[in-house]
Amino acid sequence: MKYILLISLIVSSLSVSAQLLTKKVYSEILGDSREISIRLPKSFKSKPGFKYPLVLTLDGDYIFDPTSGDVNYFSYWDDIPECVVVGIHQKKTRLKDSRFDTNTNLLDYSGKDFYDFIEKELVPSLEVDYRLSPFKIIIGHDITANFINYFLINGSPTFHAFVTLSPDFAPTMSDRIATALENVNQPVWYYLATSKNDVKSLKSSIVKLNKRLAGIENNMFRYSYNNFADESHYSLVALGIPRALEDIFSIYRPITKKEYKETIEQLETSAYDYLVNKYDFIENQIGVKKKIRVNDIIAAGENLERSENWEELERIGQLARKEYPEHMLGNYFLGLVYEKQGKPKQALRTYQNGFLLQEVSFLTKDIMYEKAERIKSDFGFR
Repeated sequence: MKYILLISLIVSSLSVSAQLLTKKVYSEILGDSREISIRLPKSFKSKPGFKYPLVLTLDGDYIFDPTSGDVNYFSYWDDIPECVVVGIHQKKTRLKDSRFDTNTNLLDYSGKDFYDFIEKELVPSLEVDYRLSPFKIIIGHDITANFINYFLINGSPTFHAFVTLSPDFAPTMSDRIATALENVNQPVWYYLATSKNDVKSLKSSIVKLNKRLAGIENNMFRYSYNNFADESHYSLVALGIPRALEDIFSIYRPITKKEYKETIEQLETSAYDYLVNKYDFIENQIGVKKKIRVNDIIAAGENLERSENWEELERIGQLARKEYPEHMLGNYFLGLVYEKQGKPKQALRTYQNGFLLQEVSFLTKDIMYEKAERIKSDFGFR
């Protein structure tokens, strides 16, 4: 059966800065309407060809606002990509939506209908209307945090990252989660959170699951866990969401001092390969085509300069020229390479040509001029 989502707009408040929509959607599967909130990225209108990851929150009545706020904040600093954030309001339906059969511990009729509503109606409609990338995150709290795991254990391709905040697991769900994550063959991100003051029965099962998940050896599985010290079952939500977003999108962030020291300095392969692979991963797995940042090129270049890997540094220089032809960064690295390889004339021309380009980061025209003048002096060039 082909499902069609019929959307009727009842309330719409859209501003250039907030771009917040509230809609009622009619579902043929549910035979009813559901209210959803949508926050579009600030660049949604100015980037008509750009596709955005989806962050879908259940319990949208109270999870949507903190989630959309965190997404806006982190994306402002370019720590995560801009995302479309959608919240499904469930104040009156969350028990029915999350219901499972107590014999099989699988979704029963109402729970299965809500699952199909998300997978077959809502997400496909959002993909068409809001230019979604393939990468999608789903967030839930207690019983809805249990519910989102059915997408995981069923092998559904709809979601790639799961944020489970103090989940109230169905019996056998923990075993099913662990088995699914042990066997995933596509990248999956999983976040799990509890707290010292969480509901005791929930915390016990969460802590046990954490021990099992922490021991999984599968390169396709990315896991993060928090056991907050002083939070309650409800207040941990406000801390868990930003922690989850930071971890899920950690590969997207600019190279930090920590990443440089703990990862790049310890590489057995080239920093050039690491840099290119980082941005390939961002494009292929997160679905965002991101121009390589100037500071990330500089970080990789500095590492190769320190290790005196001139062949790979030349590749960085060519990359910098390709990505930022108007800047002098590529000429700086290439001039340095030619200088170290005993090619003074080529180095001199490269520095001189770089002098005519735009300054960037630590590089100034004075630096390029001094480089060229030193070579002229050392080799008697005019």
